[in-house]
Amino acid sequence: MTVTGTDITEDLIRDLLREQHPDLADRPLKLAALGWDNQVWRLGDDLAVRLPWATESADALLRKEHAWLPLLAPRLPLQVPVPQRLGEPSARFPRPWLVTTWVPGEPADRAPATRAAEAAVTLRSTAVRRARRSSAAGAATSSTRGPSRTSGVR
Repeated sequence: MTVTGTDITEDLIRDLLREQHPDLADRPLKLAALGWDNQVWRLGDDLAVRLPWATESADALLRKEHAWLPLLAPRLPLQVPVPQRLGEPSARFPRPWLVTTWVPGEPADRAPATRAAEAAVTLRSTAVRRARRSSAAGAATSSTRGPSRTSGVR
């Protein structure tokens, strides 16, 4: 059950898709992961549905992801789920939700990092610098996750 008191089920997701994205409603659907903020449901072979369920802060984060990940993803050295569509709150589910690309592979919390030090250096030297360099006016900020753009943290 979510913080809104709504059970997230296959039937609920199909109803949401029929209401807002009917061209996707008949694709195969199955639960893929229960994350800290979101549930992830696989939608066909190439998409996923992410619905906030455990924290109230997930709503704003989903909206930021929808706005910024399509711009940032091409600059990152690794594949990330890219939002394709935004689901708006409705009578059935009073929170925003996303349809994203599906990234194949094993979730990081289930697969041990190999060459962790090398991966950290690569991420630091490419992704973070690229993301900072591409920051634009109106870029997303967060008071609860990571430093602010003006904090001077490098």
